[in-house]
Amino acid sequence: MTSSQPSKAASKTVAKYGFWESPITTDLLLQKATGLQEVLVPANAEGGQDVAWVELRMSEAGRYALMHTSTLSSDDAVEVSAGKYNARSSVHEYGGGAAASLADGSFIFSDYNHKSFDVLRAAQGEEPKVITPENAAIRYADFGAHPSDKDLCLAIEEDHTDDTPSTVVNSIVLLDMSSTPAKVHTLLEGKKAEEETERDGPQRRDFYTFARFSPNGKYVCWVSWNHPSMPWWDTQLWVARLDRADPAKPRLVSPTQIKVPAAAGAGAKQQVLQNPVWGIPANPADDAARLFFTCDATGFLNLYSTSVSSRSEAALVVASPEAVLPEPVKHDFSAPCWTSNNSDYVALSPDMLVVTYTEGAKDRLGLINLRRPRLIPLTTPYVSCSQLRRLTATSFVLLATQPDEPTALVRIDLRGLAAGGYVVQPANITVVKRSSNLVAEGKVDRAYLSAAREIEFPTTLPDGKPATAHALVFEPKNRDYVAPEGTVPPCVFTIHGGPSSSAGMGFNLATQFWTSRGFMVCAVNYGGSTGYGREYLERLTGEWGVTDVVDCVAAAKFLGSSASVGDKSFAQLTAKQQDEVRRLIEGEADEAGAVTVEEGAGGCKVTLRNTRAAWGWGDIVLGGASVGLAVVAATYLPAWLQRWSHCIPSVLRAGTVAGRRVLTAGAATMAVLPYVASKAARVCVETVAVIPGLGVQLSIQRALSLFGRKVLCRTSSRLVPQDTVMDVYVAEGMRYFSVVDYLALVTRVGTGARIEPLFSGIQPRLGVVQRIYRALQRHLPTRSTGKAKQGSMADPASMLISGGSAGGYTVLAALCLHPTVFAGGVSRYGVSSLTLLAQESHKFESQYPFQLIGGTPEQVPDVYHDRSPLFMAHKIKAPILILQGTEDKVVPKSQADQLVDRLKAAGRKQGTDWKYVLYEGEGHGFRDAKNIKDATQQELHWWQNNCL
Repeated sequence: MTSSQPSKAASKTVAKYGFWESPITTDLLLQKATGLQEVLVPANAEGGQDVAWVELRMSEAGRYALMHTSTLSSDDAVEVSAGKYNARSSVHEYGGGAAASLADGSFIFSDYNHKSFDVLRAAQGEEPKVITPENAAIRYADFGAHPSDKDLCLAIEEDHTDDTPSTVVNSIVLLDMSSTPAKVHTLLEGKKAEEETERDGPQRRDFYTFARFSPNGKYVCWVSWNHPSMPWWDTQLWVARLDRADPAKPRLVSPTQIKVPAAAGAGAKQQVLQNPVWGIPANPADDAARLFFTCDATGFLNLYSTSVSSRSEAALVVASPEAVLPEPVKHDFSAPCWTSNNSDYVALSPDMLVVTYTEGAKDRLGLINLRRPRLIPLTTPYVSCSQLRRLTATSFVLLATQPDEPTALVRIDLRGLAAGGYVVQPANITVVKRSSNLVAEGKVDRAYLSAAREIEFPTTLPDGKPATAHALVFEPKNRDYVAPEGTVPPCVFTIHGGPSSSAGMGFNLATQFWTSRGFMVCAVNYGGSTGYGREYLERLTGEWGVTDVVDCVAAAKFLGSSASVGDKSFAQLTAKQQDEVRRLIEGEADEAGAVTVEEGAGGCKVTLRNTRAAWGWGDIVLGGASVGLAVVAATYLPAWLQRWSHCIPSVLRAGTVAGRRVLTAGAATMAVLPYVASKAARVCVETVAVIPGLGVQLSIQRALSLFGRKVLCRTSSRLVPQDTVMDVYVAEGMRYFSVVDYLALVTRVGTGARIEPLFSGIQPRLGVVQRIYRALQRHLPTRSTGKAKQGSMADPASMLISGGSAGGYTVLAALCLHPTVFAGGVSRYGVSSLTLLAQESHKFESQYPFQLIGGTPEQVPDVYHDRSPLFMAHKIKAPILILQGTEDKVVPKSQADQLVDRLKAAGRKQGTDWKYVLYEGEGHGFRDAKNIKDATQQELHWWQNNCL
């Protein structure tokens, strides 16, 4: 028998996937790590050296610090937030837009704490001072500073005086900081959820964002939307002139909505206009201003622009919007606005934009020359880009992530790129601040790091139509370890939250934590994920809990099948080849479900049921021929016997009608009997059992299948002595005109050897053969030296699923609806009751489920009930780990509590079937370093001890 202990092979340790030792520890995940959140450029900065940013310090219990440097180096940075303030906003709960630079170069920022949400102003080298009136119920964020007046700043105000999701009010306000406390002027008052509003009017909206001054300070733009929409489904873009004739009562006049005609065939009834950015004027004194924005009128968020000017004090002239590029492109130029103050493109000069755009799960940088508009791709090492901010006409800063390096705040200098084919060289890049130095300083060798590979896989839409979905695969990688030959890794399916979000290709040390331990990681961008266009986004409309679950299951089946190791990607196949792949995956999935592996007492028993139909078209033809022959015999044999009786020997001659009928019945039976006998020889079940100390017992059950029942059952067994077993391996052979893979047992016969095919009566596909091999090879000698043929990318018996928030909901739903696909799950603050989510969630998401599910709980109560894991918890068979924060406002603790109660009621055992871990003081998403560390360790131990 082979040992399960690691062994050395060619300077690498041979050990089972999922149990490798890794230098990427939970302590390393948090060591000196900071989360880079927002980027600012001081308004009066000169020379392109001034940069500010907000960083999340997990080592300080998740405090956000506002930092500033005048040298493009974090070594010289000073903290504007004075080491004690929390520069974080909570508007829309997800925050963002917590800080801004005013016209004089000073900063304002929101201080997040549980007692108040003050706004502070800090000049260079001075202690921050509170500028807003004292009111713990009012929050501010998404600041838009005036271009020349140092005391004016736009902001989004969120009023929690009546603190329920339907009564919180969001408004656009103007902060006048010429006195202390600042005067807060309401420019556009929001509304409560139950209040009606005119769709075509500018006021009384549920949500506002991107309130920004034009460069001349005359105009204001903003984005608004109403429940039940979200900012990636249906929004409005407005512009107006700011009237300050009476400084005590500033107001917005001539509000005008910007509309883009839908492209032919775009299909979407709703339309998103987002991320408005004012262009840089050639002449700052010009009355006109150019406004850029993104719109998905073509099916993707492409760039548009319009011109805004004044005909008179009372009239605003807004030109018809035009696409920036001459032809639509299938790329999104802005990301979904889960947080405020996003910046996915920026004007560098009157004639130049620098942009980010998506290519699947990858972000790319590009330039657009506005004189002769075209998209010029920039070749950079980055795959994730955000927070673009202008420094000079030829340089900008952004947050950028490489496949093998963490996120960093970098400056890119564009000078000289045209001559070099727009390839950004290291000399063009200045790193201002890294979120972590572990890779740059060599503390984590790149030989441990796995890069993402984007895949497409077949899936099915809710209406039954075949479709394609997307995912990212990170394969196991560790310079010190290798797995035993013929084995494939367990796969952790990480399900992104949102659900209207996506997984990216950028470096994530948490992902490397798993891949360096021998796990494959698959991040599924299921239907409804962003970055793939409006049509893909709308797959989830009305189908949350269906499309996402089906796509995750389809991804698991694909990676666990032989289709995943083909020479071509699924997207490169012809339609006919794709159909063949779909049939292959379903066939292997059916066979995989027919395999039962039982281990214990040092042995192993593998049982394989025959899932192929007992009766096919060939059987119908042959059976029909046999029956036809019997009918012919019954019809014509009596007359033939009578006519030719004089030629038949007397001993065989039937002298009576009854005798002739007996002979006829016998002949008819003999015509059918050979075919029935052949069908009775069909193998129904084959079993291979490794019995310690004895050997390998081979059993075959044969039976005739009639109307779903087995008759004429018989079983044969024989024992192969242990001392004769030499090897077990996966072999290739010919069957008819095709190559087949089969499992072979090599036994000693005298001085020679014999190869004995296993499961030859059923002949499973390669994926199933590999699964059986992986089960048996741990208990049998394996002396094969050739590289085993890979049957799949991942082990179909070791599919694991993990997700947080909306991703946690998908995890729970998948475990309920497909209890045999995944071997275990981890839900972090996941939704278990859709009805409770609609009742208890905060304002921003309080009506989010309505469009995802297809109505309110009152309109479609059965849908809410039937798709809620809470009411299907008894179906969960795989071990489930539940992680939850006590202060979560998005998915309250009550959801996890009730799910655990249901698991208890279903008789599931704590510690074996489920485990519930609560983190005191944590909200939606863990921020405290010790809790992040513990949650990761809990998940690792859960996989290793309960699921593998």
